[in-house]
Amino acid sequence: MSSQRLSGKLTSRGVCVCISTAFEGNLLDSYFVDLVIEKPLWIHHHSIPAFIPLERIAAEHLQTDVQRFLFSLCEHLNAYSGRKYQADRLQSDFATFLTGPLQRNSLCNLLSFTYKVELGSHSFPFCTRLLYKDLTKTLPTDVTVTYQGMKALPALWEEHRASHEALFCTKPVHQVFASFAREGEKLDLSPVS
Repeated sequence: MSSQRLSGKLTSRGVCVCISTAFEGNLLDSYFVDLVIEKPLWIHHHSIPAFIPLERIAAEHLQTDVQRFLFSLCEHLNAYSGRKYQADRLQSDFATFLTGPLQRNSLCNLLSFTYKVELGSHSFPFCTRLLYKDLTKTLPTDVTVTYQGMKALPALWEEHRASHEALFCTKPVHQVFASFAREGEKLDLSPVS
């Protein structure tokens, strides 16, 4: 589902490494790390977002295994770019399904949103919370889909809720909404009052 590309250029002090991220075959963002090649190795400049644990990754690997340092950094950057891509696609391609704004943090490791599902003449809002505890992954580790308005759902609605929860665990969020559309599941597109 995801990939990255590394390239490097020698500089007067060492090497500048460019990490290009991708998700589902789409080239996304590129970042650079300018390494000074002397003992000890150190980072001169970089464009890594502040919420990526660069200092921790460098402390764990930079002095002992540069390849592992770059691999770990790539994992974090690629996963972040993939999560951001999914959230962006949800907002751009499936905004009409949402009954309010998509809420996300800067690391895109916590997403929450509400959407309505119709079954027969009834519709229920499902509130969804996706938590990505593993910052090197593009699928959530914890998924919660709840419903608003009733203490207990009828059995058929509970089945829908549980199946939605399972889908969000196994597919990127924008693919889940695409599968709803393909399967003919009715998502309520009426304005929320």
